[in-house]
Amino acid sequence: MTPSPAPVGDSPSGLVRRWPASLRGRVNAVCARSLDSTQTLARRLLDRHFAEDETPEPFAVIALAQSAGLGRRGRAWSSGSGLGVWASLAVPVADRERLQALPMRVAVALADVVARVGGAACRLKWPNDLVIGRRKLGGILIDAVSRHDRDLWAVIGFGINHGHGESELPAPEAVSLRLAGATPLPALGELAGATVAAVFEEIASDRPWLERYRALTAHAAGDPIECEVAGERLAGRFAGFDERGFLRLATAAGERVVASGEVFSW
Repeated sequence: MTPSPAPVGDSPSGLVRRWPASLRGRVNAVCARSLDSTQTLARRLLDRHFAEDETPEPFAVIALAQSAGLGRRGRAWSSGSGLGVWASLAVPVADRERLQALPMRVAVALADVVARVGGAACRLKWPNDLVIGRRKLGGILIDAVSRHDRDLWAVIGFGINHGHGESELPAPEAVSLRLAGATPLPALGELAGATVAAVFEEIASDRPWLERYRALTAHAAGDPIECEVAGERLAGRFAGFDERGFLRLATAAGERVVASGEVFSW
Protein backbone atom coordinates (compact mmCIF):
# COMPACT_ATOMS: atom_id res chain seq x y z
CA MET A 1 0.00 0.00 0.00
CA THR A 2 1.34 3.45 -0.92
CA PRO A 3 1.80 5.71 2.13
CA SER A 4 -0.35 8.81 2.22
CA PRO A 5 1.42 12.09 1.48
CA ALA A 6 3.52 13.41 4.31
CA PRO A 7 2.21 16.51 6.11
CA VAL A 8 3.77 19.85 5.30
CA GLY A 9 6.69 20.56 7.64
CA ASP A 10 6.46 23.19 10.35
CA SER A 11 8.05 26.60 10.15
CA PRO A 12 10.56 27.68 12.82
CA SER A 13 7.81 29.70 14.47
CA GLY A 14 5.60 26.62 14.35
CA LEU A 15 8.26 24.66 16.20
CA VAL A 16 8.33 27.36 18.89
CA ARG A 17 4.54 27.34 19.23
CA ARG A 18 4.61 23.57 19.74
CA TRP A 19 7.31 23.75 22.42
CA PRO A 20 6.03 21.55 25.27
CA ALA A 21 4.70 23.33 28.35
CA SER A 22 6.81 20.98 30.50
CA LEU A 23 9.98 22.55 29.05
CA ARG A 24 9.01 26.21 29.30
CA GLY A 25 11.30 27.95 31.77
CA ARG A 26 13.51 24.83 31.95
CA VAL A 27 14.94 24.37 28.45
CA ASN A 28 15.43 27.26 26.02
CA ALA A 29 14.98 26.66 22.31
CA VAL A 30 16.74 27.92 19.20
CA CYS A 31 14.71 27.03 16.10
CA ALA A 32 15.96 27.63 12.57
CA ARG A 33 14.82 26.92 9.05
CA SER A 34 18.27 25.69 8.02
CA LEU A 35 21.66 25.26 9.71
CA ASP A 36 24.91 23.61 8.83
CA SER A 37 24.49 21.40 11.91
CA THR A 38 22.48 21.66 15.12
CA GLN A 39 25.36 19.93 16.92
CA THR A 40 27.89 22.46 15.64
CA LEU A 41 25.75 25.44 16.64
CA ALA A 42 25.01 24.00 20.09
CA ARG A 43 28.73 23.45 20.69
CA ARG A 44 29.47 26.98 19.48
CA LEU A 45 26.85 28.51 21.80
CA LEU A 46 28.08 26.49 24.76
CA ASP A 47 31.71 27.45 24.08
CA ARG A 48 30.69 31.11 23.92
CA HIS A 49 28.95 30.93 27.30
CA PHE A 50 31.99 29.26 28.82
CA ALA A 51 34.39 31.79 27.28
CA GLU A 52 32.41 34.56 28.97
CA ASP A 53 32.33 32.57 32.23
CA GLU A 54 28.57 32.16 32.06
CA THR A 55 26.55 29.12 33.04
CA PRO A 56 23.64 28.79 30.62
CA GLU A 57 20.30 27.17 31.19
CA PRO A 58 19.85 23.90 29.29
CA PHE A 59 18.98 24.62 25.67
CA ALA A 60 18.01 22.85 22.46
CA VAL A 61 18.85 23.70 18.86
CA ILE A 62 16.35 22.44 16.28
CA ALA A 63 16.45 22.90 12.51
CA LEU A 64 14.08 22.00 9.72
CA ALA A 65 17.11 21.22 7.55
CA GLN A 66 20.85 20.71 7.96
CA SER A 67 23.37 21.24 5.19
CA ALA A 68 26.19 19.46 7.07
CA GLY A 69 24.46 17.24 9.61
CA LEU A 70 26.79 15.12 11.73
CA GLY A 71 26.59 11.40 12.41
CA ARG A 72 28.87 9.17 14.45
CA ARG A 73 32.58 9.07 13.61
CA GLY A 74 32.36 12.22 11.50
CA ARG A 75 29.92 10.78 8.99
CA ALA A 76 27.43 13.03 7.21
CA TRP A 77 23.80 12.81 8.35
CA SER A 78 21.22 13.46 5.63
CA SER A 79 18.75 16.06 6.92
CA GLY A 80 16.21 17.03 4.26
CA SER A 81 14.01 20.06 4.85
CA GLY A 82 10.93 19.25 6.91
CA LEU A 83 11.56 15.49 6.69
CA GLY A 84 12.79 14.73 10.19
CA VAL A 85 13.62 15.83 13.70
CA TRP A 86 17.13 17.30 13.61
CA ALA A 87 18.00 18.48 17.12
CA SER A 88 20.73 18.91 19.72
CA LEU A 89 20.14 19.31 23.46
CA ALA A 90 22.82 20.82 25.72
CA VAL A 91 22.52 19.82 29.37
CA PRO A 92 24.78 19.65 32.43
CA VAL A 93 25.80 16.16 33.57
CA ALA A 94 26.58 15.32 37.18
CA ASP A 95 29.59 13.07 36.59
CA ARG A 96 31.44 10.81 34.16
CA GLU A 97 29.46 7.75 35.24
CA ARG A 98 26.17 9.35 34.18
CA LEU A 99 27.83 10.56 30.97
CA GLN A 100 28.87 7.01 30.13
CA ALA A 101 25.26 5.80 30.37
CA LEU A 102 23.82 8.61 28.23
CA PRO A 103 23.95 6.85 24.82
CA MET A 104 21.76 4.02 26.09
CA ARG A 105 19.48 6.20 28.25
CA VAL A 106 18.82 8.62 25.40
CA ALA A 107 18.08 5.71 23.07
CA VAL A 108 15.51 4.34 25.53
CA ALA A 109 13.84 7.74 25.86
CA LEU A 110 13.61 8.19 22.09
CA ALA A 111 12.28 4.68 21.51
CA ASP A 112 9.60 5.29 24.13
CA VAL A 113 8.49 8.57 22.59
CA VAL A 114 8.51 7.14 19.06
CA ALA A 115 6.06 4.49 20.25
CA ARG A 116 3.95 6.91 22.30
CA VAL A 117 3.83 9.94 19.98
CA GLY A 118 5.23 8.64 16.72
CA GLY A 119 2.84 5.71 16.45
CA ALA A 120 5.51 3.12 15.60
CA ALA A 121 7.40 0.58 17.69
CA CYS A 122 11.14 0.52 17.21
CA ARG A 123 14.03 -1.45 18.67
CA LEU A 124 17.59 -0.52 19.61
CA LYS A 125 20.65 -1.72 17.76
CA TRP A 126 23.60 -1.48 20.15
CA PRO A 127 24.57 1.00 21.34
CA ASN A 128 21.94 3.55 20.29
CA ASP A 129 20.55 3.22 16.77
CA LEU A 130 16.77 3.23 16.49
CA VAL A 131 15.64 0.56 14.02
CA ILE A 132 12.40 -0.77 12.65
CA GLY A 133 12.99 -4.29 11.42
CA ARG A 134 16.54 -4.00 10.12
CA ARG A 135 16.18 -0.45 8.82
CA LYS A 136 17.50 2.60 10.61
CA LEU A 137 14.97 5.16 11.84
CA GLY A 138 17.23 7.39 13.89
CA GLY A 139 20.62 7.91 15.46
CA ILE A 140 22.31 9.69 18.34
CA LEU A 141 25.58 11.61 18.66
CA ILE A 142 26.84 12.79 22.07
CA ASP A 143 29.72 15.21 22.67
CA ALA A 144 31.11 15.86 26.15
CA VAL A 145 32.20 19.41 26.99
CA SER A 146 33.92 20.43 30.22
CA ARG A 147 34.89 23.78 31.70
CA HIS A 148 37.87 24.23 34.04
CA ASP A 149 37.89 20.44 34.52
CA ARG A 150 34.85 20.74 36.75
CA ASP A 151 31.60 21.60 34.91
CA LEU A 152 30.58 18.73 32.64
CA TRP A 153 28.01 19.17 29.90
CA ALA A 154 26.69 16.88 27.19
CA VAL A 155 25.56 18.01 23.76
CA ILE A 156 23.11 15.31 22.67
CA GLY A 157 22.39 15.35 18.96
CA PHE A 158 19.71 13.13 17.45
CA GLY A 159 17.91 12.65 14.18
CA ILE A 160 14.66 10.79 13.53
CA ASN A 161 13.36 10.24 10.02
CA HIS A 162 9.77 11.45 9.89
CA GLY A 163 8.22 12.21 6.49
CA HIS A 164 10.52 10.57 3.92
CA GLY A 165 9.09 8.65 1.00
CA GLU A 166 11.19 5.82 -0.43
CA SER A 167 12.88 8.11 -2.96
CA GLU A 168 13.82 10.62 -0.24
CA LEU A 169 15.60 8.19 2.08
CA PRO A 170 19.35 8.72 2.47
CA ALA A 171 20.05 4.99 2.01
CA PRO A 172 18.11 1.79 1.25
CA GLU A 173 18.69 0.57 4.81
CA ALA A 174 16.93 3.64 6.27
CA VAL A 175 13.23 4.04 7.07
CA SER A 176 10.92 6.84 8.19
CA LEU A 177 7.87 6.96 10.44
CA ARG A 178 5.77 7.65 7.37
CA LEU A 179 7.03 4.54 5.58
CA ALA A 180 6.70 2.47 8.75
CA GLY A 181 2.98 3.24 8.71
CA ALA A 182 2.91 5.35 11.87
CA THR A 183 -0.74 5.88 12.83
CA PRO A 184 -1.47 8.68 13.05
CA LEU A 185 1.67 10.33 11.73
CA PRO A 186 2.33 13.18 14.20
CA ALA A 187 3.07 16.71 13.09
CA LEU A 188 6.80 17.30 12.85
CA GLY A 189 6.72 20.06 15.47
CA GLU A 190 4.83 17.85 17.91
CA LEU A 191 7.39 15.07 17.50
CA ALA A 192 10.33 17.47 17.84
CA GLY A 193 9.05 18.91 21.10
CA ALA A 194 8.13 15.50 22.49
CA THR A 195 11.55 14.01 21.74
CA VAL A 196 13.45 16.88 23.37
CA ALA A 197 11.16 16.67 26.41
CA ALA A 198 11.60 12.91 26.68
CA VAL A 199 15.39 13.10 26.52
CA PHE A 200 15.54 15.98 29.01
CA GLU A 201 13.24 14.23 31.50
CA GLU A 202 15.18 10.98 31.17
CA ILE A 203 18.45 12.71 31.99
CA ALA A 204 16.94 14.69 34.86
CA SER A 205 15.45 11.58 36.48
CA ASP A 206 16.99 8.71 38.40
CA ARG A 207 14.74 6.09 36.86
CA PRO A 208 16.42 2.73 36.29
CA TRP A 209 17.14 2.39 32.58
CA LEU A 210 19.02 -0.86 31.99
CA GLU A 211 16.06 -3.24 32.08
CA ARG A 212 14.14 -0.93 29.75
CA TYR A 213 17.15 -0.92 27.42
CA ARG A 214 17.39 -4.72 27.50
CA ALA A 215 13.67 -5.02 26.71
CA LEU A 216 14.10 -2.83 23.63
CA THR A 217 17.19 -4.48 22.15
CA ALA A 218 17.06 -5.65 18.55
CA HIS A 219 19.53 -8.44 19.38
CA ALA A 220 18.58 -11.94 20.53
CA ALA A 221 20.76 -14.38 22.43
CA GLY A 222 23.16 -16.15 20.07
CA ASP A 223 22.72 -13.71 17.17
CA PRO A 224 25.93 -13.33 15.14
CA ILE A 225 27.41 -9.85 15.52
CA GLU A 226 30.41 -8.12 14.01
CA CYS A 227 31.57 -4.83 15.44
CA GLU A 228 34.47 -2.43 15.16
CA VAL A 229 36.29 -1.57 18.38
CA ALA A 230 39.21 0.89 18.24
CA GLY A 231 40.00 -0.14 14.67
CA GLU A 232 39.69 -3.87 15.43
CA ARG A 233 36.96 -5.97 13.82
CA LEU A 234 35.45 -8.32 16.34
CA ALA A 235 33.06 -11.19 15.52
CA GLY A 236 31.03 -13.28 17.91
CA ARG A 237 27.55 -13.99 19.18
CA PHE A 238 25.33 -11.78 21.28
CA ALA A 239 25.51 -12.71 24.97
CA GLY A 240 23.60 -9.79 26.48
CA PHE A 241 24.68 -6.63 28.29
CA ASP A 242 26.54 -6.14 31.54
CA GLU A 243 25.38 -3.88 34.39
CA ARG A 244 26.69 -0.79 32.55
CA GLY A 245 24.97 -1.57 29.26
CA PHE A 246 28.23 -2.71 27.65
CA LEU A 247 27.93 -5.35 24.94
CA ARG A 248 28.83 -8.92 25.92
CA LEU A 249 30.11 -10.82 22.91
CA ALA A 250 30.90 -14.55 22.91
CA THR A 251 33.92 -15.02 20.63
CA ALA A 252 36.08 -17.98 19.70
CA ALA A 253 38.65 -16.71 22.23
CA GLY A 254 36.11 -16.28 25.04
CA GLU A 255 33.69 -13.57 26.11
CA ARG A 256 34.56 -9.97 25.34
CA VAL A 257 32.89 -6.98 26.95
CA VAL A 258 32.71 -4.04 24.56
CA ALA A 259 32.36 -0.60 26.14
CA SER A 260 32.05 1.37 22.89
CA GLY A 261 32.12 0.56 19.24
CA GLU A 262 29.93 0.15 16.20
CA VAL A 263 27.95 -2.89 15.12
CA PHE A 264 28.16 -3.17 11.33
CA SER A 265 26.79 -6.70 10.85
CA TRP A 266 24.00 -8.23 12.92
